[in-house]
Amino acid sequence: MQHFNLKSNIKNNLKSGFTLVELMIVIAIIAVLATIAVPSYQSYTRKAALSELLQASTPYRGEVELCIYNTGAATGCSGGSNGIQPDKTAENKSKYIKTIATAAGKISVSGKSSLEGYGYTLTPSGGNGSEISWAVACTAPNSDTAIFPVGFCS
Repeated sequence: MQHFNLKSNIKNNLKSGFTLVELMIVIAIIAVLATIAVPSYQSYTRKAALSELLQASTPYRGEVELCIYNTGAATGCSGGSNGIQPDKTAENKSKYIKTIATAAGKISVSGKSSLEGYGYTLTPSGGNGSEISWAVACTAPNSDTAIFPVGFCS
């Protein structure tokens, strides 16, 4: 007659768990997902930071346009004069904007932190009764301007 021990049968069932192979498969799947997700996330956060850099020149652009209309030329339109706010330097409280400088109507914006090396320059043309248009020159590490919106850099 076979003796059946209920207590030991329950203990054996409770000891079952993941095997080493199953755990290694899970770790491999997580590693593959991480190698795909981390670069995508870094690219996404850099593009989100770039939006702050692009918006930084908007007030300066309007002020330079008014200056050109009022003075008749871009030469007198520099930071801190003729209604244009002073240039911003690295000490500003922005997380991504290193400097914003205006000289003779030309607006230069450079980035810091994750945008170190990225920047752009807006150069006005026109005025004296005609519409003012802007030429944009972008700079980026290794000439990688693909981070900028399509058509932004001319």
